[in-house]
Amino acid sequence: MRIFQIEANKNFSVIVASNRIFVVAVLDATARSSTGVLRGSIFNMGNFDQCLSSRAPFETKYCLATIRANIPRPIEPRINEKSLYFDPNENVLQRLYKYEDKTQQSRNVINMGWCVPSSCPTADLENSLNLHFESESTLLDEYNVTYKANINEIFCQSESESIYFDNLDISFCVLCVIIVVLVVGGSSYDFSRVKKFESKHDKSTFTEKMLLAFSVKKNFVDLTKIDERNNALKILYGIKTFSILLIIMDHRFGTTVSSAIFNFDFVERQYRSPFACFIFHGDLFVDTFFMFSGLLVTYGLLGQFEKRNINPGFIIILRYIRLTPVYAFVIFYYATLFNHTGNGPLWKLIVGGDYQACRKNWWTNLLYINNYVNADNMCMTHSWYLPCDFHYFIIAIIICLLIKKQKKVGLFALLMVVLISLIIPFLITVIYQRPSMLFFYPDFLTNPKQHIDFLLTYSKSHTRATPYFVGMFSGYIYHKLKGSNYHIPMKKSLMILTGSIILLLATILTAAFFYDPYHPYNAIESGFYASLHRAAWAIGSIGLLYVASFGHAIPLKNILTWSPWIPLSKLIYSAYLIHMQFQLRIAAKVSAPVKIGYFDCISSALSDMVLAFISALVLYLAIEAPLRNIFKELLYPSRPPTAGKETIEGEPVIEDDVVKRMVHNSKEITSRL
Repeated sequence: MRIFQIEANKNFSVIVASNRIFVVAVLDATARSSTGVLRGSIFNMGNFDQCLSSRAPFETKYCLATIRANIPRPIEPRINEKSLYFDPNENVLQRLYKYEDKTQQSRNVINMGWCVPSSCPTADLENSLNLHFESESTLLDEYNVTYKANINEIFCQSESESIYFDNLDISFCVLCVIIVVLVVGGSSYDFSRVKKFESKHDKSTFTEKMLLAFSVKKNFVDLTKIDERNNALKILYGIKTFSILLIIMDHRFGTTVSSAIFNFDFVERQYRSPFACFIFHGDLFVDTFFMFSGLLVTYGLLGQFEKRNINPGFIIILRYIRLTPVYAFVIFYYATLFNHTGNGPLWKLIVGGDYQACRKNWWTNLLYINNYVNADNMCMTHSWYLPCDFHYFIIAIIICLLIKKQKKVGLFALLMVVLISLIIPFLITVIYQRPSMLFFYPDFLTNPKQHIDFLLTYSKSHTRATPYFVGMFSGYIYHKLKGSNYHIPMKKSLMILTGSIILLLATILTAAFFYDPYHPYNAIESGFYASLHRAAWAIGSIGLLYVASFGHAIPLKNILTWSPWIPLSKLIYSAYLIHMQFQLRIAAKVSAPVKIGYFDCISSALSDMVLAFISALVLYLAIEAPLRNIFKELLYPSRPPTAGKETIEGEPVIEDDVVKRMVHNSKEITSRL
């Protein structure tokens, strides 16, 4: 009751005593005591919605107060401080004391929900709570346990905060309306045009082509189109789709754990389970994408360099045009409407954090430097992947040019780049005495952007490069085998397939040794694992791809080349960009601790996958494909469709005559823009 005395000068104390409904609603929305602390539940949220909808004669606000118990070290410390087993007859301080074990949730901290008048400053609320703890007795007073309360403004919310729309929010809404109008207009024109003027289909004016770029019919046909040119690489459709599904599932588990759960002891047990490495070391699935990207870029570039001279600058521009429009749209969404899609006790911390970061640091994302510049306040935490891939792409162009001019020099340069990419993580791990990988412990999951290992090794281009450049070697091999009748014998296929599976399983399961809290830290050992495990994963993935492409792995090939994977694989980029917002939104709006389990996470992940790919389809049809069509028309004026032309990761390469035309007629292209 002490916190309400702050409003005594407004006769609030009199109102409290009146037992009116709104008074009871405010008091009832406030958490009374902690529950489930021994199981690792550190949230008792009260009732967030009831607080903000109490209809009091004053505006209310909901705050999460962090209360920390300063527990002295037990007189008789535990013999095994890292054990998860506690004798029920032990003193409770043994369980509440914070031992040095990062796999265990702190039991001496609780976050409790408070419903107060919005006019109360957080500093006054904090002082009031601390005065309360100083004056009131508790069950642990005899053990000299003291309490310290802290209330951060980021944990306080009022109803009015979620209503306000600023000019940037309105601008995003206007942009969405414009896009919808263009899509409806382009689609309607396409249907009517095909019906009435089908014979003149190839005689569209420039303006008509710009409008037709937004046709849903045209873009959906392109989405489902099968490329028959690279049969050996068709298996990539399935592998890439499975990889993004696993990434979405891993992110679901991580975001759930980072929110309010009441059985964190379940998570603590999983940290010590070898099979949980498929979740906690799921970052390896991202390395699969790096490897495939290096393979495809090398395969495409070498094929083009054999036929014509290509301006590397324009290849980079094409890559930027391919990646940026839909990326910019998602960033714009994060910086505007995303913050208005819900509310909850953790909303300002989880969603509001990305909202503010995207408003402040959007430019680092669009320049693909966000994993180096202001990385501790990155817009969209998972976007670290994109600058890495973009940086590697530029290096790949240089190496492929060297291979074209002097094959031995180019291959030697690629080998040196691989070796350097292996040495860098080893040196960083040893010099800074860091762990072998980024551990998905509570300290990371609750604040990933500012975690030292995320900033030092996990998100940096110079520490994640090995799979990409290993993939470039495989791209070179696929280029050399293109058009040949090369086939792997049955016995050799079985050996490679078995070896690849063993290597992949060994790579991911070996992480269990480092997750084991009893495993002593050794900098050299950690350095070697940090250096080699991503290369091993890439090599194992290439082995599977190699056998499925050229060997006797017919069942595997049939599964991974299933035709529905083709359109899904084209939606992977947009699905990767958008999927996290569904997960963050649920984590942020949780109003009471939830129970976590594998079945629950898998069920939620399946929902995430469906929503992510539906959203990706919308982004593809409304933004990605239309803008790609527009830029193709600007870069290739009056050119026929690129059927039969080779591409670099889906982008047609600019030929010499087009490059010259663009250089000498830049004014014409600018006027069209």
